[in-house]
Amino acid sequence: MKRLLSSLLGTVVLTALMVVNALAAPIPAWDYTVDGIFVSWKTTVGTSGTLDTPAQGITGFEPEELFYNLDGGVPVPPGTSAKGYRHIAWGDYVWSGPGPVYSQIPGANLSSIGINARSGTMITDGPTSLGMELYHYNQPILSGSIQLKSGVVRSVLTLAPSGNPPLPVFSTKLDFLFFETPNGNVNTESDVFVLLNPEVTEETFHFYGVDYVFSFGGSFGLIPETYRALLNLPVGSVGWITSENAYNAFDTLISIRALPTPEPTSIILMGLGLLGLFGLRRRSQA
Repeated sequence: MKRLLSSLLGTVVLTALMVVNALAAPIPAWDYTVDGIFVSWKTTVGTSGTLDTPAQGITGFEPEELFYNLDGGVPVPPGTSAKGYRHIAWGDYVWSGPGPVYSQIPGANLSSIGINARSGTMITDGPTSLGMELYHYNQPILSGSIQLKSGVVRSVLTLAPSGNPPLPVFSTKLDFLFFETPNGNVNTESDVFVLLNPEVTEETFHFYGVDYVFSFGGSFGLIPETYRALLNLPVGSVGWITSENAYNAFDTLISIRALPTPEPTSIILMGLGLLGLFGLRRRSQA
């Protein structure tokens, strides 16, 4: 029995040490690219559009197709992609009745929003890095014009351990509301973007023995109370406020952290505990 227990003890300790050695250290740095496009939108007159089915009053620029392998952490068929525009604009279609007819006014001011891709290096458990840039040309537009009401952004993230091939491309959808607020009240004349699904801004993945979480949830701030009251938004709404008569650039932020892994001592103690249980079972059977 002593010889058997001694042999088992050596096996458990050796196995535990092998497990410890097999635990991969976190990747210290990642090369990344964050990109996005507007894939669908709704207007203030009740119409909706996409790249393939445009809606009158919303003009798209810079068409793009983005490919991805994961949608919200769930694998998708090879070759899955989304089509949309990097830049959409509105403000030059106005009511021209009688009847539900809108006509374009050449040369009218346009308000617009757009997305610029960003690439860089992200440090595990380090500071936040710059993600994709959102921008808004906030201009006074014609009274009665068709305006943007809401939209969906398809965002993709490519991660690669620095100097190595990339992981499968992550993807998620950001649903947002847009409010073209009335001008004249300096306290509430800025336009407002409200993110409707902030929970999608964080995702966990596993890579060579380590769990990681990447996040850009800190990119969006709370909507001020004055705007929440004006627009009847719930407490806790998050998004982005843009100044009137200005080009507004907004940098999203992205970070990555490694989740804790079991301590080596814990693994060895677990192995010794299993060995003790085995010994008690053998003794009870004797």
